[in-house]
Amino acid sequence: MLTKKTLCLFEVELAAAALPSCEARLAIDYKRLDAAAWAEQPNVDHVTDRYLFQARFDRGELVWTAHNDANKIISYCWVTRKSVEIGEIGRAINPRADEIYLYDAFTFAEYRGQNLYPAILQRILEHSRDAGLRRALIFVMSDNVASIRGVRKAGFREFQRVKYYNIIGFVRYSYLPSLSHAAGVDLLPA
Repeated sequence: MLTKKTLCLFEVELAAAALPSCEARLAIDYKRLDAAAWAEQPNVDHVTDRYLFQARFDRGELVWTAHNDANKIISYCWVTRKSVEIGEIGRAINPRADEIYLYDAFTFAEYRGQNLYPAILQRILEHSRDAGLRRALIFVMSDNVASIRGVRKAGFREFQRVKYYNIIGFVRYSYLPSLSHAAGVDLLPA
């Protein structure tokens, strides 16, 4: 039995990049939530993975959210500056001190196609640059065309591919181009 996956790693050099303007196609309120702000959020029963949120907040992570005019979360993206597992490949990414890692973004189906994903990414990038961070990173599965389009629209560029092979429990990774310290990405066993 063979499992094969390819993840594309994208980056934005925050100090050097001119971030493109990405606006949602509907009225949105963007919020950066920590545990306390999440506890105050109304209308969260529709967020099916909400039970994971507390564990992530406990690790010091934040979630950026897009809310519609009824104050309902319609899109979100997690951000961290700490090591976090990339479940698809059984590795963890360890952002460096001047980096932020964006992951587990989601837009509810009825709101897709409204430019929410690149718009929320842009808010995260602007905030990260204002906080003095140097670089933002995000992984996308190579077959997720919509997400790749969204991260590129927000100003990210692909610089690394990680190929994951699992052959009856024997795992192998390959990196294109070859992973080097200069790439500035630390992938660790999960």
